[in-house]
Amino acid sequence: FADAVFAIPGIVHQYIDQQMKEAVREAKVLKGIVTNQVKEQVSRILPQIEESVNATLEAEVLTRSSHSSRTSYAIAADLSEMELKKILIENMEGNKSIQRSDEQRNLYMALVEAYEADKAILDTYGDSTILKRRRED
Repeated sequence: FADAVFAIPGIVHQYIDQQMKEAVREAKVLKGIVTNQVKEQVSRILPQIEESVNATLEAEVLTRSSHSSRTSYAIAADLSEMELKKILIENMEGNKSIQRSDEQRNLYMALVEAYEADKAILDTYGDSTILKRRRED
């Protein structure tokens, strides 16, 4: 009887060890099944996610580009013709485009003359002349 009592802890240990091995084996099988199912789901869902993200990005890019062009247009509309001439003259001088050909130099000189004429009118008669001229255009 004493031998049987001493054998009980060993038997229990073997039983628990066997149960643990079986649980680990089942967990590995379940992990493999879940991993395969997740891979299948991802392969089905990923193209939809990519399509949605790309559509969202395209919409954002279009929104920003149209907003920036509207902003540029609004700024240009608010600038007077004289200010626009001055900006154009400065850009032409800055990139040396007036030195490329006689035609460009002549256009530059005509633009400078028009700017100087507007400036003389503005200095002589003030803003009211420019405003009247802008309303007539």
